[in-house]
Amino acid sequence: MSNTINQLKLFLQTQGKGLSLLFTMVIGALLPQAHVFSYWIQYLLMVMLFFAFLDIEFKFQKSVLWVLLANVAVAFIAYSVLAPFNLMLALAAFMTAIAPTAIAAPVIISFIGREVEYVVASVVLTNIATALIVPMALPSLIGTTIQISVWEVLQPVLIVMFVPLILSQLVKFLPTNTQTFIRSGKAISFPVWLLNLFIISSNASNFLRNDNTDSLSTLAIIALVSLIICIVNFGVGALLGGRSHWQEASQSLGQKNLSFVIWIALTFINPLVAMGPMFYIVYHHLYNSWSIFQFERQQAKAGIAS
Repeated sequence: MSNTINQLKLFLQTQGKGLSLLFTMVIGALLPQAHVFSYWIQYLLMVMLFFAFLDIEFKFQKSVLWVLLANVAVAFIAYSVLAPFNLMLALAAFMTAIAPTAIAAPVIISFIGREVEYVVASVVLTNIATALIVPMALPSLIGTTIQISVWEVLQPVLIVMFVPLILSQLVKFLPTNTQTFIRSGKAISFPVWLLNLFIISSNASNFLRNDNTDSLSTLAIIALVSLIICIVNFGVGALLGGRSHWQEASQSLGQKNLSFVIWIALTFINPLVAMGPMFYIVYHHLYNSWSIFQFERQQAKAGIAS
């Protein structure tokens, strides 16, 4: 009996976080009604980022620039390949690939014990670049004149990113005991992330159930293209980061800030185009679950060995 309990504890220790992410996504998909709490997403992100930024030290890796260039290159290559066959599919691929590094990416990197600073730099660079590129590129890609405000795209990203960043740096001026108490709050980061993931999954499920009118074959093609882009992004990112930062670069290129490209697609293009980023949401969160699972398993093995 005790052996069974120990095995169960080991299983939960090595796989608990990864399985909880998958379980949360399934529950969110089954409860689309929870999409009404979507306005919580940015505030929950700010809480997680605050704790992720507490121990940050600013430094810049050159490979972050390669991540930025790859982010743009993959988007335009995908569009160029698909445009001769289907413009809407090409636009779905472009909007999926051009999405910058997710604001939540530093949180995931902190969960697996890698350099948060690297991903923060990628978040800042890719979000600013995308906010400038998309308004200029879309009219020629679509073939019509549209007006997208760069500031309207960039403002929410800057608020969600820099408010917790500034607050986390101000903590360093507080008494040591107070700093220690605040840092103890890092324990809530993962439960908060689960809540956020639940709402995101619910929101995606609600969109697919109630706002989608396209055929299953069309959705299947878009889902496949989105999956290919996801695999390319995480793979190319790992190559760009080299041995020292392959996980950081992979996460920076692979995990994307899809909320504003979905907004652009729904507002200025076509709901069908928004399906590319919607499918990508599922894929990059599945990859995150696997990454956390691998990290937890390695940590548990290291603990047993010692």
